[in-house]
Amino acid sequence: MSVKGSQFHSIIQGIFGTVNNYLQSEQIQICCPKCQEADGLSEPDGKFNLEISTENGMFRCWKCADPTFSGSLGKLIKMYGNKGDYEIYKSLGGNDFNYNYEEIDEDAIPIVINLPEEFILFSEVDSKNKDHMEAYNYMVIDRQVSRDILNKYRIGFCTTGIYAKRIIVPSYNEFGDINYFVGRTYDPKVLNKYKYKNPEVDKNRIIFNEGFINWDSTVYLVEGAFEMVSFPVNIIPMLGKTIYNKLFLKLKEMKPNVVILLDPDAYKNAIEIFYKLNSIYVDCEEKVSIVVLPTEEDLDELRKNKGHEEVIKSLYSARKLTVDDYFKTKLEKPYEKKSYRGYTNNSKYSKWG
Repeated sequence: MSVKGSQFHSIIQGIFGTVNNYLQSEQIQICCPKCQEADGLSEPDGKFNLEISTENGMFRCWKCADPTFSGSLGKLIKMYGNKGDYEIYKSLGGNDFNYNYEEIDEDAIPIVINLPEEFILFSEVDSKNKDHMEAYNYMVIDRQVSRDILNKYRIGFCTTGIYAKRIIVPSYNEFGDINYFVGRTYDPKVLNKYKYKNPEVDKNRIIFNEGFINWDSTVYLVEGAFEMVSFPVNIIPMLGKTIYNKLFLKLKEMKPNVVILLDPDAYKNAIEIFYKLNSIYVDCEEKVSIVVLPTEEDLDELRKNKGHEEVIKSLYSARKLTVDDYFKTKLEKPYEKKSYRGYTNNSKYSKWG
């Protein structure tokens, strides 16, 4: 039997945790977050009073009264999920009827980013300048990044200005224009306090270094820009542990083979991304796989300590999820570390964190 609206079930599970009738019925139940707030509970109440019809895209809590907590599924996701959850909901055909709000088409506004004025390419290093050589030695000697990789990705550094003593890893869109950059310090005095300094850009609107990506080949998803230099073949830094909107929608459109390769401490995040991608890779789920690194080292540390061969060996271990993966994800409490991001009634536009 086909379950209408089942494509939304994984989004709901990702936000609220346990879902009664998950993938079994159009009528599913979750523990009401509004009841949890009203009762001052740190965890869901376990009563599953909130019912959702994924066929009609509506919800209602049968306990909440004065006023009744009900409305569209889009409203519920917007209130308790993040912007990425809501964009995925819309991309899968979700409607937000019966809920009025104003939206800005941010994608219509071009991203204008300039590299710092003090930016120096590594291909322009002056070997007689000690400040230049400090940055060069950090990347080539300490981090063991080859000059070919530095040149390929047009990586540079700054010795003065607000990005002084920072490596600058730029991102270029599909047209070759700058749309972001990562500024990572190599100054040991501030390493533990201000490691990164990046421009104020909505990362939901970019795909880091999309200009280097071949969508007809396997795409590797990693966390940070420095993982990109560890295995510089069709690799996309997500700039965090979640998949942002533009990248998600691009994968939905192109459906390349994709390998999720996050740091060891982001194991559950990797599984969550796996589930989200499976929800859009209908009839081609075999194209999505995951790598669990064999040590506590991240990809870049693995390369530095054990060489490229060990990185390649890890990539060959890409696999599907197992039963153990499923049960380990259940160890995390629903809503844990979620602060009910977003949805403010006192603002002109709805906001998400």
